[in-house]
Amino acid sequence: DSEMVRRYKAAGLVVFGKSASPEFGLTTTTESKLFGVTKNPWKDGATAGGSSGGAAAAVAAGILPAANASDGGGSIRVPASCCGLFGLKPSRGRVPFGPDAGEGWNGMSTIHAVTRSVRDSAALLDAVCAPERGAPYAAPPQARPYLDEVGAAPGRLRIALQTDAFNGAPVHADCVDAARATAKLLGE
Repeated sequence: DSEMVRRYKAAGLVVFGKSASPEFGLTTTTESKLFGVTKNPWKDGATAGGSSGGAAAAVAAGILPAANASDGGGSIRVPASCCGLFGLKPSRGRVPFGPDAGEGWNGMSTIHAVTRSVRDSAALLDAVCAPERGAPYAAPPQARPYLDEVGAAPGRLRIALQTDAFNGAPVHADCVDAARATAKLLGE
């Protein structure tokens, strides 16, 4: 077992099955010659995302409450967004990466999970976050449990709103108005 699996088992999780992913985990859809297209359980014809699309589809379908996933360039976050789940890419060194504790994606690839809620993700992080012996990176220890953070008031937030396209393309006035109305609603 990898260090992450050892920690999952120590926390009482039951590990079973293997989910689909694209070859080398390099695409934002989960399609392979061996298993075919991984479908979104919520919408026929929609993608489950990738590269952890099989994990996300399994959680979204209710097969299990959480599924292990990895993320270098969106492989937790993309499938989570496609399947209506929560996906967090932990900071480098926050969770164990072994047995492949090298420089995957120049050290930017991490392991965590796709879950149904922020609370579930926080509970998993509490179960597995600790330095890994021999790892090339280590994050400073968390000051308090992640589950405690879930219920904490965020304090005053300051969020920027950009209504111009990054490439200079025109943005339809209805889109700008909708973004501003949403920002105003969230600011109250």
